[in-house]
Amino acid sequence: MLTSTANPRPRVRLLCGALILALLGGCAVRQQSTVPEPAQPPPPPTAEPEPGPPPPPRVAVLLPLSGAGAAVGRDLLDAVQMALFEVGDNELEILPRDTAGDPATARRVAAEVLDLGAELILGPLFARSAREVAAVARPRGVPVLSFSNDSSIAGPDLFVLGFRPEEQVQRIVAYARAQGLARIAALVPDDAYGRRALEAWRAALGEDFAPPPSAVYSGDQNAIAETLRGFTAYDARVAALEEQKKALAGREDEAARRALARLGSQDTFGPPPFDAVLIADGGLRLRAVAALLAYYDVDGTNARFLGTMRWLEDVELAAQEVLVGSWLATRSPAKEAAFGERFEAVYGRAPRPLASLAFDAAALAVLLSRTEPRFDRAQLTDPQGFDGFSGIFRLRPDGLAEHGLAVLEIRKGELVEIDPAPRAFPAGFAVRRQGPEPVRAVPPPAARTG
Repeated sequence: MLTSTANPRPRVRLLCGALILALLGGCAVRQQSTVPEPAQPPPPPTAEPEPGPPPPPRVAVLLPLSGAGAAVGRDLLDAVQMALFEVGDNELEILPRDTAGDPATARRVAAEVLDLGAELILGPLFARSAREVAAVARPRGVPVLSFSNDSSIAGPDLFVLGFRPEEQVQRIVAYARAQGLARIAALVPDDAYGRRALEAWRAALGEDFAPPPSAVYSGDQNAIAETLRGFTAYDARVAALEEQKKALAGREDEAARRALARLGSQDTFGPPPFDAVLIADGGLRLRAVAALLAYYDVDGTNARFLGTMRWLEDVELAAQEVLVGSWLATRSPAKEAAFGERFEAVYGRAPRPLASLAFDAAALAVLLSRTEPRFDRAQLTDPQGFDGFSGIFRLRPDGLAEHGLAVLEIRKGELVEIDPAPRAFPAGFAVRRQGPEPVRAVPPPAARTG
């Protein structure tokens, strides 16, 4: 659970009393034959009832609990409830609502929870829904912490908590360059993720750096193969092999004969036009691209493959022989494993990757509920950052989240951490760390809902 050095929010109670002024009017004097009756004392003032305790802070959780994203949404909601249970001493009341993965529905339920007094919104999951929710929440001054990774929607009131491809590309390119790989090419699919990864690759190399080749592929396997043929300079390397063979064939010394024999087992001569290649893709298409690169004589022997968290969509990633020796940027495997064990002990199933992010968001909500004022943006965007199951993270004033990422290497049958995630951000401030984390083997009680 995230802990804070800030003092708990003092309970300020405003006492309002009514002051009744009795205005006595003058009376005309008249002659009386009897003694006047004594005036009756005024009734005692009625005491104002003392106000009750203020309502607990309300946090809305907007997720797709039905439709195509229901399974992911359920894991995220369960992680939120697990966080509230494990944090312990908190008074948060959550208002869970189903967005059904639909922007219009997300906007409607956002208005509903805001009318109920929600002071912070966790979610939605998808970018279009998050935009609609922010449009409703912004006029009321309520921040939105979405689980999207789409940087285009970020703003001062809409935070993007997801792991963005831009920061993953930045991390893996910086690591590769630190290992002496100067010529880092890029190979991306023709989709929104690929375009964002390509822009991040250019930014990571810098304006003063002459970039190696890049390529955008689309279509069927034949179309992709044609793109990769040019990308790898395959034809030029085949021609170079033939030229080398001719040069050696004209010589009669033993060294030339041995060299010519070695060339007989090769398809190309010379390295590809890069030392490493970023492949911003995942799943079966990643396998196909890696296999085609090997077909065009580019593999771990002459180029390092670099990847992002999208590679982890393939549950059999570590078993792919063609990817052995590749590097990818992702979360800390130790923290991910620890969260997975805790979640499975509580719910009896393995969580989906974003669940740890939902846990950390809920823990952060508890922390910020204790500040004065509650959910203060200065606290929310504290440059020191926070430390949770998703690793260290901090929210920037522009709405983007930064995460501390590790670098893993694919070895035969396993992923091995070769460069751990940082423990602090470059500014060097200490990171707020989680408090005690007792393992609970029983499901948490149902969170208070409205």
